[in-house]
Amino acid sequence: MSKDVGRQATCQDIFGRTLFVVDIENMIGTSAPLTPAQVGRAQARINAAVRFEAGDHTVIASNKVNAAAVCFTWSGPTSRRIRSGKDGADQALLEELRDPIWVAARYDHVVIASGDHAFANAVTALKIAGCPVTVISPDVGLSKRMRLAAGPDLVHLGSPIPANVITLFRTVKEVA
Repeated sequence: MSKDVGRQATCQDIFGRTLFVVDIENMIGTSAPLTPAQVGRAQARINAAVRFEAGDHTVIASNKVNAAAVCFTWSGPTSRRIRSGKDGADQALLEELRDPIWVAARYDHVVIASGDHAFANAVTALKIAGCPVTVISPDVGLSKRMRLAAGPDLVHLGSPIPANVITLFRTVKEVA
């Protein structure tokens, strides 16, 4: 597995109307209960990787356990999809992409923030429909299928510490 596949997270300029699809649990690295701080950090990191502009649409999905953290923390105009069950959030997001020709006719670009293999076919179908797709990969959890589907349009968040790792040691030493 090559570490140099894709670009490091730098603010990418994407022109035209963009649809952002965010698999928040994949981006954070867990489906366990998320904290508002984790959701806020994930949004800041995604915004640092790809600019959101006026007129862009964002759809974010989570399971019902994470509904409050996602609904009350993710800022900006966003459609929120809450669905439980095995891969429920993924299925909710895939419904947004189910008709690639419709999506390509309405958006100039699609950004998928997920490394989950479930989105690989959607990435390929959107590209075939003529819609450019950028994949933002999480720190951990980028599937081989998604890496192949994204090709050169893969942006790594590039953090030296994965978003789902808890720092156990203080970074500032307290003086008595």
